[in-house]
Amino acid sequence: MPYDMQIDRANPGCIVFMVDQSNSMLDGIAGTQRAKLDTVATAINRFFAELITSCEKGEEKPRNYFDVGLVGYTTDPNGVAVVKPLFQGALEGRDLVSIADLYDNPLEVERRQKKEFVDDGAGGLSEVVREVAFPVWYRPPAAGEMFGTPMCEAFGYVNLVVRGWAETHPGSFPPMVINLTDGEPTDGDPRPFAEDLKNLATGDGSVLLFNCHLSGRDAQPVFLPATDAMLPDEYARDLFTMSSVLPDKLRHMAEVKGISAPLGCKAMAFNADAVSLLKLLNVGTQVVAAATLPPHLR
Repeated sequence: MPYDMQIDRANPGCIVFMVDQSNSMLDGIAGTQRAKLDTVATAINRFFAELITSCEKGEEKPRNYFDVGLVGYTTDPNGVAVVKPLFQGALEGRDLVSIADLYDNPLEVERRQKKEFVDDGAGGLSEVVREVAFPVWYRPPAAGEMFGTPMCEAFGYVNLVVRGWAETHPGSFPPMVINLTDGEPTDGDPRPFAEDLKNLATGDGSVLLFNCHLSGRDAQPVFLPATDAMLPDEYARDLFTMSSVLPDKLRHMAEVKGISAPLGCKAMAFNADAVSLLKLLNVGTQVVAAATLPPHLR
């Protein structure tokens, strides 16, 4: 059966993020004031930290279980597509980096405030604010650099990246591509480009395309839907059409993690907050997480 290959150092996995950097991503998500792009940045950085942690096996550095890509797409003020890798610092300009590369090259480790509820000793809960480490690899662009949404061009770029990886890793679990967008392309119909991407494959199965629609609508979130009946607009329904059907192995993994994944569900989320977005990103990872971040990221 396809999608059976275990991810390990001999047969690593590949995860490529496509990040919509159009000006509409500055709008609030799900009827809130928090910009969609800020939600995306937080989720990506948390995911990278958790992915590194999941590859820690008590050795000097994490094991290279994954190659990771981060591709942004927008246009210049004249509408010309700008599609490029988003890694900065020592990783700038690279389409794919290893887990060891991420481990060695965070841009910084921020100190953030986190609210928690703890037992107050009297049968109730009290709220406390704690400082936590937050490693950063990705920072959003300035508002003046964000214009259109060339999603077709972005799928074409990622197709080349993924094709090259699949050709050099023919026995590996197939690449996973995660498109984070508000769903309004400005360069035509992206569906044929998404199909071309999903037609790429390793010997273990076809590329898996996840889509996360970050809507400004104050609408009910939808997670791993089996139909488009709950999706409120054409952009969300198009992303549903483009998304891969979640393979049984990943459905079972999702269920183990407490995520409902009905038979025939698509690899898609609509109106996801940061927590739900992280759940979507984690559906495809198949290594067991360690308890804490590596020391230099704490």
